[in-house]
Order: sequence, then C-alpha cells, then structure tokens
Amino acid sequence: MNIAQWVVANAARRPDKPAIVYEGRQITHAGLWEQVQRCGNAFARLGVKPSDRVSLFLPNCPEWLIARWGALAIGAASSPMNVMFQKSEIRYVLNNAAPRVLVTTADKLEIVEELWNECPGLEHVVVVGGQAVFGTHDFDALLADAPAELALHDCAPDAMCDLYYTSGTTGRPKGVMCSHSNFASLLSYETIVWQASEDDRSLVALPLFHAKGLIIPSLIATYVGATQWLLPRWDTGRVLRLIQDEKITFFAGVPTMYTYLLADPLIEQLDLSSLRLARVGGAPIPVEVHLEFERRARVKLIEGYGCTGWTGTSHPLVGDRVVGSIGKAMGQYDARIDTEVRIVDADDNDVPTNEDGELVIRGGQIPKGFWRMPAKTRHDYRGGWFHTGDIARRDEAGFIFLVGRKDDLIITAGFNVYPREIEEVLYQHQAVLEAAVMGVDDPAKGQLIKAFVVVKEGAQATEQELIEFCRARIAHYKAPRAVQFVGSLPKTGSGKIQKRLLVTPAKAG
Repeated sequence: MNIAQWVVANAARRPDKPAIVYEGRQITHAGLWEQVQRCGNAFARLGVKPSDRVSLFLPNCPEWLIARWGALAIGAASSPMNVMFQKSEIRYVLNNAAPRVLVTTADKLEIVEELWNECPGLEHVVVVGGQAVFGTHDFDALLADAPAELALHDCAPDAMCDLYYTSGTTGRPKGVMCSHSNFASLLSYETIVWQASEDDRSLVALPLFHAKGLIIPSLIATYVGATQWLLPRWDTGRVLRLIQDEKITFFAGVPTMYTYLLADPLIEQLDLSSLRLARVGGAPIPVEVHLEFERRARVKLIEGYGCTGWTGTSHPLVGDRVVGSIGKAMGQYDARIDTEVRIVDADDNDVPTNEDGELVIRGGQIPKGFWRMPAKTRHDYRGGWFHTGDIARRDEAGFIFLVGRKDDLIITAGFNVYPREIEEVLYQHQAVLEAAVMGVDDPAKGQLIKAFVVVKEGAQATEQELIEFCRARIAHYKAPRAVQFVGSLPKTGSGKIQKRLLVTPAKAG
C-alpha cells in the first residue's frame, strides 16, 4: 500500500479542481500529482531509497507537501522539523532521524552550512525559494529536470511514512514512527466522525511540521479531495478574513489560536457563517474560551484528543457533547472505527467511573513506537495499549475529561493537585488572557502553587485579587500562593505552552 494513492485518485477524479491555494498560487489535483512524481524521481536521482528519510525544514508552503508526498511515493519517509529550532536542536534531530536529504529555505542555509559536517548521514541539501549555494540543489530546477511519470512504490502496511518529533514540552523531542496503515486508518476514522467531503474548504493555519497541522486540516483535505488553503505563518486577522472571503468550512487550531481569535475585534465584524466545523486539540481548551468562541463566532467548536500522529477521542459533528470533555473514544461512534480507550491505575487495571487514572488507547491509527528508543517503546506500548501519560476520568455517559499530565502533578502539603483545575478557574477571570500553573519547590510543603498570567490588553488585575478569586471557587490548598504577571508564555511551534521554560525562583512569593 501507499497513501500517496490519495493524490493519484484526486488527480484522476477531479484533475482541474484546486488542491492547494497559497499566496495567490493555485495547484490543481492534476498539477499536484505531476509535481509529486517529478519530486519523487528527483529524490531517487539523489540516492533516496525506500525506508530512507527526507527531512523537511520548511514553513507551510506547497513545496512542503510536494516534498512530503514525493518522498512517500518512492517508499521513503518524511521527517519534518520545527522551523523555530536552533542549532543544537537541528543537529540533534538531523543526527537522530539521519535523513539522506534535507529540504529547506534559503534563510536557513547559514545554519545548515555550519552543521552539515556534523551530520554525516546528510548527503544533499535542497533549497526552496532561493539561490542554491555551497553544493546545494535548487528545488525548482531539480523538479524541472525530473521525469513526470512515476509508479508508486508498494510499501508494507507498517512501513514508516512519517517520522514526526514530539513537541518537546518535557525534554528532547522523540521521533514517532507513523506508518501508511496508521494514517489510512486515522483519516478514514476522522472522515466518518466529522463528515468531511470534497466540498470542504480547509484552512491550514497550524504548522505542517506539527502532526496535528498535517493530519487534521491538510491530510483530511487530501483524503477526501477537498481544497486546502495554506497559511505560511499565524496571522489572526488574516485567518478571520480568509474564513470569510474564501468561505472556509473546516478550521483546526490549538487553544492558543482560539484565544488570539477572541482577542481580535474582527471576530464579530466578519461573516464566519461558512464554517461548519472548528476543531480544537493539541491541549485542553479552557471551558471559558470554548464557550466564548462559540458565542462570538457562532460556530460549533469540536474538541478532541490525541498525541503526535493520531487522534483517539472526539466529539462528533452531530450528537451529544459536553464542553470541557475531550469526547468519547472514536470507536463508540461507529462500528467501522477501531479505537478503544481505557482509564487505568498504576497496575493497568481499569479504574471505576469518575475516578482518576492514566488514559491508554489502542486502534489502527496508533503509531509503531518511538524511533531508536526500544526501551521507551516497550514501556509506553505495553500490553497492546499505548500509555499516554495523561490523567483522565470518565463519567457515566462515557465522556472523558482530562485532569492533567502525570508529570504535572503538584503535591502540596500531602494533597495532589493538577494544574488544569486551577487554570480553568483563572480563565474565568475577566482580565486573564492566558494562564499556566506550576509547582514550586518548598521545604515545608513539598511544593507551592504558582500561576503565570498574561492579562488582556487594557485589563488590570493584582496578585491578591487573582488568589482570592481562586480561593472563592476551589479549595484553598489548590489556590495559587503566588502569581507572576508576564507579557507572554513560552510556546512550542504548535502553540503548546512550555511550562518547563517558565523561570521560577526556589520558593514562591
């Protein structure tokens, strides 16, 4: 099998329909398949073989997708990199993934040149949108010189098609091995739950180097033959205008993006009625943000849950939902969806309804494991279930609620506290734009609770005001002992808050 067959099928079925729209450019389904064939042949000429990796160090652009599909077409795998990576991070991923070819932009060439000799497996660098120098290749020239006919490589179902690296919120990124069968399963599941069709118009504002950016707004468009609009970088006002002007029907984002959209007055001035579905994932969205977005944008916001390379739970497009929940296991919605979710204790036994435990999952979309990390793969994929490290509970109706990460647990004076509960309360305060809660070492209590808060433009709040606000709504031991106001919170390229980068003193206060 080879999931690049999706591109082939679209070219045969709707050759003249736009597949990609980007900065005034349009590429039809037929044009995309032609470029993918040329790219696959160009990579093969550079020595790329089945099971090799091609690294993509690019912002969102058509060349990102052409290179990715070109690699898959010849049986290789893509290995995307975060465009915000710096030298040490680039070196680590290039040596860990060991790609034969790196595709990047001209503005990255200086740092690539510095690192090339330190990455012995990297044989070729291909440049998009700039002059090729010091032995690199020009992307457009390579494709222009390559044949436009290619037979898809027949891959084993479990052959790796994408090597995606985790966001690195808790340490160095880990490579996740996603196979052709994983993505074939996942996209069929998502299409069922969200009723996607070729009539959809998808806006890809999430970065493609993040699995959520590739899978939900981009791959689902390719899977059903829809048109996708690529945004090179996040621009709140432009996102809102594109939804109105291009009649976008499908938008996917992380919670931070919805916070930014709500802060822009255009959200109430423009016509967003074309949206049939707004999807949120990547991190839990605060309930207040969820409700306010639905009220002001007048569109249903669907929350779901997954990790790098897969989705496991969701609310359906049609049917019951519970704001604050990540939905139910996707397998509960349709017999064709092979996805099961359990919530277990430390011994992998199921916990009772409404009790906290680790969320574990299995299904056809779950990746093969971690690249070059056999011990962690055995640990996290034990017993046939992927252990997510997320703490959750399930109610009587089957809806699942995330409580927090195992690693985020705060133990203060003997009490277990998860930051999300406190963050949800802080988001209810009218002055709070963003909030992150952490435990701070304390010799007497073990840990004290500290909140980092970004206030809305023009708003004001004091530390004591927010502490008292929390104490009035949750047990006093859960309320922050200190609040630090900051201009912004550190985030990954996909918009997740990186709590480990928040600088805290030895004690709160």
